Amino acid sequence: MEFALILYRIQVTIARSAQEKMRLKQTKEMELVRRVKEPERERERELASQSLGSRRTLMKEGLLTLRGSGTLSVPTGLSSPCRNVILKKRANRASLPSIPVSKQELSFARHASAHSLPVVLTLGSPEWEEEEEETDLRAFKELRPFSNPELGLVDALQCLDRSDWQMKEKGLVSIQRLAACHSEVLAGRLHEVSLAVTGEVTNLRSKVSHLAISTLGELFRALKKNMDQEAEEITRCLLQKMGNTSKFIQRAASRSLGAMVEHVTPTRSLVALTSAGIYHRNPLVRKCTAEHLSVVLEQIGAEKLLSGTRDSTDMLVHNLVRLAQDSNQDTRFYGRKMVNILMSNTRFDAFLKQSLPSHDLQKVMTAIKQWGIEDGDELPSAKGRKVSRSLVVCENGLPGEDGLSSSGPRLAGLRSSIWGGLETVEQLRELTRLLEAKEYQSRMEGVGRLLEHCKAKPELITANMVQVFDAFTPRLQDSNKKVNQWALESLSKMVPLLRESLQPMLLSIITAVADNLNSKNAGIYTAAATALDVMIESLDNLGLLQAFAGRVRFLSGRAVTDVTERLSVLVASVYPRKPQAVERHVLPVLWYFLNNMIGNGILPGRGGNVRTAVCRLCRSLQGQMGSRLQALAASQPKQVLKTLQELLDPESL
Repeated sequence: MEFALILYRIQVTIARSAQEKMRLKQTKEMELVRRVKEPERERERELASQSLGSRRTLMKEGLLTLRGSGTLSVPTGLSSPCRNVILKKRANRASLPSIPVSKQELSFARHASAHSLPVVLTLGSPEWEEEEEETDLRAFKELRPFSNPELGLVDALQCLDRSDWQMKEKGLVSIQRLAACHSEVLAGRLHEVSLAVTGEVTNLRSKVSHLAISTLGELFRALKKNMDQEAEEITRCLLQKMGNTSKFIQRAASRSLGAMVEHVTPTRSLVALTSAGIYHRNPLVRKCTAEHLSVVLEQIGAEKLLSGTRDSTDMLVHNLVRLAQDSNQDTRFYGRKMVNILMSNTRFDAFLKQSLPSHDLQKVMTAIKQWGIEDGDELPSAKGRKVSRSLVVCENGLPGEDGLSSSGPRLAGLRSSIWGGLETVEQLRELTRLLEAKEYQSRMEGVGRLLEHCKAKPELITANMVQVFDAFTPRLQDSNKKVNQWALESLSKMVPLLRESLQPMLLSIITAVADNLNSKNAGIYTAAATALDVMIESLDNLGLLQAFAGRVRFLSGRAVTDVTERLSVLVASVYPRKPQAVERHVLPVLWYFLNNMIGNGILPGRGGNVRTAVCRLCRSLQGQMGSRLQALAASQPKQVLKTLQELLDPESL
């Protein structure tokens, strides 16, 4: 009995001690809450004089505190140091149900946020936002200025170059901090930063991928039109992620694309979206493309769109008609909406008189006149409407096999390419079948037939460029050496015939051709080198300079040397008319070489000696930029300037 009494007194003492500790802890927490609310009240007084529109903008960006009924205000963007404290107090209220936390959930609980709590504890956020906000609160808490932003940028790029995903995460957060607080520092190395961040979009760890996608959106918001040059490649990368099965990733990609559309030059957005998304095989990608493209068209306006050259207007109308006939009803909605924007302008009638409208365009116009465009912004899929199938084509742009039957109404509903005719459709289908055949003889025949079409009917190929070259480009790296070499040799003959029509496929073509520069087969190497030289002679050198500069850092062996030497040629061609483009795209490549070369010109892990090629690149840039080259190099690490001066020495070669 006496022992039980002693035990009871010990328990009471422990309980009182615990209560006292809890009381002290609560007192400290309330003091922290009081401190954090003071600057919030001050900020609200400053914002009181602003217009309602400005307040909504700030609220959207997370700079204005939100208020929920009966809850403490919590900043949605830059979190205060006491955010977790505030949330704990809300979660511990007696009026709220207790939430059991298992041992497996303890590590997650440390990083809980307002959006990662159950729906009853959130500030009115949709339930699906829990997953997105859980990506990492550090991405918001760390958005404060750097004491040395230049060093912060160097550290961020080094972190992104590491294999550890946590270091990559740290690097991406640092880029967001720089975008928010030191955008002028990023502007000097924007291409290099964009490449590094874009490379993490495809990271297999979804947390890193999501953070990289969000970081691209922050770059667009902070740097605006400075991102014009990067828009096309980033758009291609983000649209590719729209095909991801994760809604979490899709929403992030769509938001970043929305930031791109809002902040870069509208014509840049137009080119980026049309070249990367309209012909994509994934219906979700085409839907996303159409959605953002409709915003771009409203920004530019029908008057300006219809004032361009006849060829550009024809291509634009053809692309919009294609979207208006898509297999996805939401894509068709956006497509018809955009065609209607053009139809509402008086210049459209003049366009119809100058250019004979295709059968497809006539059908779309008739459908719009008969049924009109749905009111409001709600999509057909959300309304559950049944949309007529008379405007539907197969996902690859060609009628299906069953569509060639003799059933009259069904045959009337099929759509061929812009040049029309079932004969053309059959030619394209047969060409694709040959290019993708299992037998190498059939693939060689397909390459030969494509070359014949480019000579005899180039319009057939240019009107279906993406579908045709999706089948042809893999032949540039075919496992059969005969097919591989024949495709490269044929490409050299196609380029002068197709010229700028190749633009949508230029990056994938250059990637495939450049990889052949490491081939041990002399015939394949020669054919690849010749194809690159023909491109330089026949295509816009500005586009090639961007593509070469973006690709060279991912090459190895002899390919690095060959592409770098051709980059030197492009510098001399492009700099007199586009000096900013050269500085934006080529200088980051040069800094990369100068910072990573060791010994007598070896790139670690890449093989081969690049000293001679880099020396020629330095001298080509010096010849165009003069003393400005070394002045810009002075802002780089000391090793860069030192190596540059050595390579510019007349005796270095």
